[in-house]
Amino acid sequence: MRVLKDSVVVTAMKDEGPFILEWVAWQKMLGFDQILVMHNDCTDHSPQLLRLLERAGVLVQKRHDIPEGQFPQPSVHIRATRHRLVRKAAWVFVTDVDEFLVVHTGDRSVAALAESFADVATGMAINWRVFGSGGEAEWRDTFVHRRFTRNGGPDARQNSCYKTLFRTPASFGRLRAHGPEDWSGSKPWGEGDRVFVLADLSPFPDYHPTPAPLNGTPHERMSNQLAQVNHYAVQTQEQIAFKHGRGNSASNRARYTDDFFRRFDRNEEVDTAALDYGAGFDAAYAALAAIPGVMRLHHLCCADYVAAMCTKRGDDPAADSRYAYHRNKAGSLPRHEPVKPAGRAAARDTG
Repeated sequence: MRVLKDSVVVTAMKDEGPFILEWVAWQKMLGFDQILVMHNDCTDHSPQLLRLLERAGVLVQKRHDIPEGQFPQPSVHIRATRHRLVRKAAWVFVTDVDEFLVVHTGDRSVAALAESFADVATGMAINWRVFGSGGEAEWRDTFVHRRFTRNGGPDARQNSCYKTLFRTPASFGRLRAHGPEDWSGSKPWGEGDRVFVLADLSPFPDYHPTPAPLNGTPHERMSNQLAQVNHYAVQTQEQIAFKHGRGNSASNRARYTDDFFRRFDRNEEVDTAALDYGAGFDAAYAALAAIPGVMRLHHLCCADYVAAMCTKRGDDPAADSRYAYHRNKAGSLPRHEPVKPAGRAAARDTG
């Protein structure tokens, strides 16, 4: 897959260990030049895994301690805005670990998507496709994009939110989850190519990088013609229960309520567009798995995840066969060379 020169994909993580390798492989397969992972307050083995991937030249990771009184996601995005990779980038895409960009144009790379609008707009707002649980009960260590293939269809109202691929990030004051804000370019916003388009290349004049830009499109304007962002917000019923009551990282308001899962567990249609990347994804994932120590840390992250789910519901992790499997699997794999500790006990490699 072609690489989009001087591009960076940015994400924020907390205890996302089991999902890191799939998500990183996806970004490499799409052709992002750089990957920036900001992480905070992790209690699993993900900081060690991220540092190992950084040492192998796969990504850049940065631990971020959330200042008192600030919300996690906005705080992380402010810090990421000032990061060297973002300041020197020509293209930026901000996304979450449960979101997968799927391109429908050209060779289906992020370069092809950028080329589709580079001459007419500064950015493209790409609507979600929200995927449901498909009735799956328990988490297991498998690829999210291959396990969950049912969503609410292109007209589901939950798809109105979007993620933005945009250029010249240094011309904006800060990154946000759905699109940048505070235009500071030398020419006014809204003139010439200083506009956003939707995924059908139609103008999106409603978007303006003011201090409160939009997070979604009107229902009748939703489009996935040139690309979509597969949002695996629900996954299994076990994971739904584990997230229940958790706050929104953007505001700390309770997000994962019964109403959230009722609205986002959409399974009306089958969508297998992500599966078309098959061989390219497999090659990208195999390259990560071949890095010494990576799979050992992956399995430790999986064991951590099972333990956390068990603990929340009052079960003994030792009685869960998945916990034993991943601990044993990690124990059977060679250790990587020591990675500098993160500086907190919760981040130590205890496996």
